[in-house]
Amino acid sequence: MYDVFFISSGAIEEAAWNKFKQRVPNAQKVEHCDTFEKVANKSLTKHFWAVWDNIILEDNFEFDYRIPEWDQEYIHVFRNGAYHDGICIFPKRAKILQREWNYRFFTNKKEMDIVASQPVPYDVAFISYHEENAETNFNKLLEKSPHAQWTRDVKGIHQAHIEAARKATTDMFYIVDADAEVLEDFNFDMQIPYYDFNARKSVYVWRSRNPITDLEYGYGGVKLFPREATLNMDTNTPDMTTSLSDSFRAMEQVSNITAFNTDAFSTWKSAFRECCKLASRTIKGQNDDETDQRLSKWCSDYGRDRPFGDYAIQGARAGRKYGVSNSADPNALRKINDFDWLKEQFDAGQG
Repeated sequence: MYDVFFISSGAIEEAAWNKFKQRVPNAQKVEHCDTFEKVANKSLTKHFWAVWDNIILEDNFEFDYRIPEWDQEYIHVFRNGAYHDGICIFPKRAKILQREWNYRFFTNKKEMDIVASQPVPYDVAFISYHEENAETNFNKLLEKSPHAQWTRDVKGIHQAHIEAARKATTDMFYIVDADAEVLEDFNFDMQIPYYDFNARKSVYVWRSRNPITDLEYGYGGVKLFPREATLNMDTNTPDMTTSLSDSFRAMEQVSNITAFNTDAFSTWKSAFRECCKLASRTIKGQNDDETDQRLSKWCSDYGRDRPFGDYAIQGARAGRKYGVSNSADPNALRKINDFDWLKEQFDAGQG
């Protein structure tokens, strides 16, 4: 049998290590493993297994594969869900470039059509700030994602997302807004290959369905953020989602209903913020024709008969006016992320 190493680029969680040891009693762990040599130097066998700590071993997989004599020089890479970026058998004397090791993309390899593992699912963060339906929506979310974590009542949209990123343990994590009612057919199961460096630094936004306007686009949808970029985000941007990364990927599937119309202020606030961003053209990469169509729908009389529809229209029109008037004033636009300031504007408009 080849040596088996359970490895991580950081510290290995004790629970994960104990679970792996039950399956492979003779395994060794290698923490903070940033080079191939660090693990290869520990091997006493001509070849060795490398198992990363961000995969889930398949129940029926056994470490009993023996490399044929004619394939001894190749790195054997087993499938990890849909991609070959998981468990490997390495020749101890292989020459591995640092870039290959970092991205788990090896040139001198043989891809094995055996599913040995599944990737650890990305964490799911639920973010709320005094929304009335937050607890109900979080409990529904737990039915789909039992390990979802709730970040609540952190003042400031940017700061709330940074706090959610601190709690996350995976290199990317989902974000679900407190007013999101996740649809039955949406699953938190996206897999990005470990070796796709650019894809793992991108922001992904799914569509949501607006209960007032019936529009379906990224506003209020489920998002997938890179953790590192979130921790280090620029907190001064009016629209956080599209400024977080140079790569923004709009997903076609509708993930949820963005049920923001639960009370007068929440409805007004949501419409004001979105229409200010649309009207001020601060959303990075936005299409002007699409923007105009969406803004027109928000500000029309459409949906007035829906719950709190009047407040959505009031907020949309006020947000459009504010966005147009302050499109060249970054300091003014940043105020739309201050909920206390928004409440003052709402109260003033109701007087």
